[in-house]
Amino acid sequence: MTIRHLDHVDTLHLPVTGGPFDFRHTVWKPSHYDTGLEAHTTDRSWRTFRVGDLVVGVRLMYEQGIVVADIYTDGDYKPAHREQLRTRLTASYGFNEHISAFTALAEQVPAMREPLAALAGMRQSCPEDHFEISVIALLLQNMTIAGTTRMTRALLAHHGLRVHFDGITLRAWFTPAEIAQVTTETFKEQDRLGYRAKTLPHFATFFRDHTPEDLQGENLVEKFQEIKGVGPYTAAVMASHASRDPSVFGIDVWNRKIFARTILGVPDADAEVITRRMNELFPGHAGTAALYLVEHEYLATPVAPLLDPSGISAWNQALEGTTA
Repeated sequence: MTIRHLDHVDTLHLPVTGGPFDFRHTVWKPSHYDTGLEAHTTDRSWRTFRVGDLVVGVRLMYEQGIVVADIYTDGDYKPAHREQLRTRLTASYGFNEHISAFTALAEQVPAMREPLAALAGMRQSCPEDHFEISVIALLLQNMTIAGTTRMTRALLAHHGLRVHFDGITLRAWFTPAEIAQVTTETFKEQDRLGYRAKTLPHFATFFRDHTPEDLQGENLVEKFQEIKGVGPYTAAVMASHASRDPSVFGIDVWNRKIFARTILGVPDADAEVITRRMNELFPGHAGTAALYLVEHEYLATPVAPLLDPSGISAWNQALEGTTA
């Protein structure tokens, strides 16, 4: 796979509203695993996006209440793309979301004192579109972080793109249309997806035929369960990120124990018990509370640590040296 070199075409200035803002922990999450789609140092982040047929690289920095987004692409960048990116970046990182209602609730819960102190102003981040976050949710099903990381990298290496911009090399997603014709056998044998190989083609077909605009106003938890192989947990993860609903969160074997320990004071508990208690403590904001609890858990030992600027060359060589 060749590396596509992207040129600088635009700079967006995106104001942050809604109270205190933690740039670092909004764009970089300690619990997120390394996909090669993004890279982060202490003061800047790089990320790839698919905007229609365009492959776009974005560098983000924060300056006095403004997120500065430098845009890079090798395609025909038009005013419509500019507005799409402005809207998507603002929504993806919650730059215009007010979090004071959540903070007021969280300040009354002892278990939230340390997360609030460490992460005050953090917003949910979901730079993936509906299709991309759905693929990640599928790969997280009944799988360790190491296993999910392996499968994600295989899919991106075999079906995605590699790009270079602003001195950094990253991977970029494939679109639903680009993999709609990939067979279950390929996903199973080449990408080693296991039982997920049967489901991914259904994802590709569904999102090829349903744009984010088509899904506006839908009950996404119910809608996503129309996809063959998608159950309530995966649908909840997909919907909570895609819709940025602060009340929705998914519970799996990993975060269930975090919530049980921090909120209930026990080693483990049934998902129904945890969900009920979270909704009692944080009505309308249980999803945001879950985010803070999980990210605080990983803060001291992040899954994918911040990149030292001196290590960018090694990062690039590792990605550029891969054969796929």
